[in-house]
Amino acid sequence: MKETLGNDIDIMASALSQTPPFELPVLASSSDGSPKSGTGLEMIWPNYPPGIPNPELLRHLVEVFFVFHPHAKRVVHYPSFMAALSLSPSHPKFPIASILHAICAVGALYTAAVTSPPLPDFSAESPDEIFSQRQRLREGRPDSFAEQQAKYARDTSDEIEAVGDRLLEVMQARTILTWFYWSHSRLASEKYYLILINTVELHSITHSHRPASILSPAPTVIDDETRRNLFWLAYCTERLHGCSNGWAMSMDDQDVSQLLPVRGDHFEKGVLVTPHHRQWAQTRDVIVVHPEDQTDSFVLWVKGSMIISRAKVFNTRFRSKYHFGDTSVMSPHSEPNNPHEPVDPRGSPAFTEIDNIASTFRSSFPAHLRNPISNNVVDQHLYVACLMPLVATIVLHDPHAEVRRSGCVSALRIVTAARSILDLAYEVCSTSFDITLLDPFCSFCWFLAGRVLVRFLQAALDVNNTDQISTLRAELDFLQNAILRIGQRVPLALRYGRMLGDLVTKRCGESSQAITSPLSFPRTQAEVDEADIWFEQPGRSLHESLGLQANTMSYMTVG
Repeated sequence: MKETLGNDIDIMASALSQTPPFELPVLASSSDGSPKSGTGLEMIWPNYPPGIPNPELLRHLVEVFFVFHPHAKRVVHYPSFMAALSLSPSHPKFPIASILHAICAVGALYTAAVTSPPLPDFSAESPDEIFSQRQRLREGRPDSFAEQQAKYARDTSDEIEAVGDRLLEVMQARTILTWFYWSHSRLASEKYYLILINTVELHSITHSHRPASILSPAPTVIDDETRRNLFWLAYCTERLHGCSNGWAMSMDDQDVSQLLPVRGDHFEKGVLVTPHHRQWAQTRDVIVVHPEDQTDSFVLWVKGSMIISRAKVFNTRFRSKYHFGDTSVMSPHSEPNNPHEPVDPRGSPAFTEIDNIASTFRSSFPAHLRNPISNNVVDQHLYVACLMPLVATIVLHDPHAEVRRSGCVSALRIVTAARSILDLAYEVCSTSFDITLLDPFCSFCWFLAGRVLVRFLQAALDVNNTDQISTLRAELDFLQNAILRIGQRVPLALRYGRMLGDLVTKRCGESSQAITSPLSFPRTQAEVDEADIWFEQPGRSLHESLGLQANTMSYMTVG
């Protein structure tokens, strides 16, 4: 089932930005810091969870969460959850408090009915400050509704987990809470929760646990596929977050022996799809082979995360593998054990495999999943899946790119990927879709493309190529403005937008004149080929060019 958002969502978003007809609950804390409800609902339902807003507001927050968050209907089975929410709070199937708190925290991002943390003030802190709580403590402001709910979600998750009760729902709450921390650029807290949610194996359909899972066997297909979705959401969230930093992953890809998720329509209906009809994470060519009866945009999103993971892990390990004599990371164009030559893995089998997968990933999509935007309707998972191989290409090639060296294929690859990301950014910005509802990872992708273009702007400034300077500044201006538009709702995007602006100013200086070079989209073939001219090697493959690069000492002439 294709998961889409369109004009109807934009209309609903506009309506939700208005104050709803219900009054906000008054939340308080007891003397020991535990949540306490001031709604008086304990008079009606003695077991109503403390700190949870009144039922009308709670349902509103739950509904906006499921409507607007791209992963909401994968982390939780929507029909089952809404049925459980209609039960009495004393019913054993009523949702646990931690998952309700987590949903309220994330749902606050999409409605004006409750308060969220204010957008960061970068006049008081650096945009690349990862310990944002320092500024938070200096402000001395009270917690917003969303922050209260996040703290309640964290505390109640710990309490419920400590007694080993309803562990699956605890993991759901923690996964959702990670999305809250990420959106609000609470990166230190997010990394902690990413580690927590990756330490528990949840699938059971194949009985492959040795020892057995601490969870009892899933009683239904829906429960079993919920566990699998939860694993993949935790895996992908860590991989997408991890490509922006140097931290090691908490789980090695080689340790993942897991079935891929079922299609969304099968999940919603509880259709049993047996293992021999499905792909596994370790299936050969799993990333570029997509059986139509098993594939939807969410499955492609998972596979895209796997590409990024492979690129990130390769970069963190190839040097140690090289010095251990692992031939998979040795290029035939380099001299082994030469202490005077830097390790260049680009002609190695492992590098070539990842690079080829990233290059062919989007073209391998089934025909009905090639275009993420149709008639102003955006398939969020498919849109991000289209960005992912471009991000992987940049992650893989950027450490080796010498943008001033003539014939540097890595430089050509990263600028081509960056401009493909730019094209996708323009494509979604040219619709009526509210881009503040995009997955927060999109703002990182656009920032990454901008960071690459800054390197080329520096090179163009060095040789005073006015045409390229004008074009590159226009491209960077567009990307920064697009990221800042998302930042009107999502603090993480605001941080990336400011970081990109600061990077341009620091490395290239302020523009001495107004940007007049118009950008045209889609890019013409002549504009696409222009990058090849910069590097004086049009049409060469990576492997044809690598042997030439070793002896090429001239520098890129962008003028």
